[in-house]
Amino acid sequence: MRRFVVLLPWLVAGCPSGGAKPAAAPATVATRDDEIGLARLVTELTDDILASYDRDEPPDLDTGMIDSRVGTARIGAGPDDVYIAGDLARAPSRWPLAVGRMTSTEVRSKRLAIQIAADQSAAWMADELSWRIEACGRTAVIPLRITALYAHDGDRWVPVFEHLSFGTPPALETAATKPIKSEVISGDLETQLKGVVERGLLGVPHDPLVVAQDPAAMALGPDAGDEWHGAQVLAASILPGKLEDRRIGTVGRSPRDPLVAYWVGTYTADLPARGERAAGKVGMRVTLVFEKRPFAQGAGKAPDAQACAKDARSRARDVECRWILVQSHLSQPITDDELAQRVFGSALIAAAPLQLDCSDRVPRAPAVAPRPGSRPPAVRTP
Repeated sequence: MRRFVVLLPWLVAGCPSGGAKPAAAPATVATRDDEIGLARLVTELTDDILASYDRDEPPDLDTGMIDSRVGTARIGAGPDDVYIAGDLARAPSRWPLAVGRMTSTEVRSKRLAIQIAADQSAAWMADELSWRIEACGRTAVIPLRITALYAHDGDRWVPVFEHLSFGTPPALETAATKPIKSEVISGDLETQLKGVVERGLLGVPHDPLVVAQDPAAMALGPDAGDEWHGAQVLAASILPGKLEDRRIGTVGRSPRDPLVAYWVGTYTADLPARGERAAGKVGMRVTLVFEKRPFAQGAGKAPDAQACAKDARSRARDVECRWILVQSHLSQPITDDELAQRVFGSALIAAAPLQLDCSDRVPRAPAVAPRPGSRPPAVRTP
């Protein structure tokens, strides 16, 4: 049975009143109808996400909530697992390793968290997955991380982007990541969001005025241990580098005043020398989610957390809405050969399709790829 945790939308805003850290806005008093409506949205999206793990089919891409020029995207664990817009309809399985139809597999959700946007036009999620393969009478478990952005189109949730990765220390000896054709809906938006990323994620120290620090805020880096939540995102350790290819769009019916924006692209990280390892450049993939949140322009009461979701004419005059980084995910791709070798060791015959030597004379590899410096766990016998 899958276990999941849902984070309801506790919205946090900031106030640049001279302090180093923005003040938290008071929670908006919600009616029972509001609470029921939010719970229904979370339940519907949770069901869609968990069902998609089992079906593993190309998603429904027909929506007017995003600009078709930027479109949707899916990034997988492998170097070539990048599918943009129309290519996504023909995308293969999202899961790594090409297993045969006779091989039993299962996906388990371990920590699903969902955040609904203030205007309910979108939602973003993160989950820890256990990708399980039954082979040689045993169960190999591959830990994966997944993040995604969804648009709320009428009575359905439509995927905007998805980013799946295997946590691994950055390394130079890996296949180059597939380029992503750049497309942005607005040069001004690109400039604003780039400034947020450079100040809030890539800058040291991170600027607390442009990074969400509420319980749903999250930053993921390439290594398995690179995970920061809530206020910890200000301590996120990201390799310095340069943002490269980018697809930048917004979610919402009105492109003039959107509250949610997204960035899908590539990132060239500077890997420092360490011991016998030489310094060099490492290609990564990056996905980012932004939300407009209110700031008070003057002293006094902090702004309503829902202020930016209101119509522009009904907003308070002293409230300014600014882009805030709410979720980031950087990953380095890993080939099927390398991943299969880590998981199955000397039992591996071929990775594509997956073939194993199940004879007793072959030493068995650990069921879970261990983190550097950790002791390999024992293989679980069903």
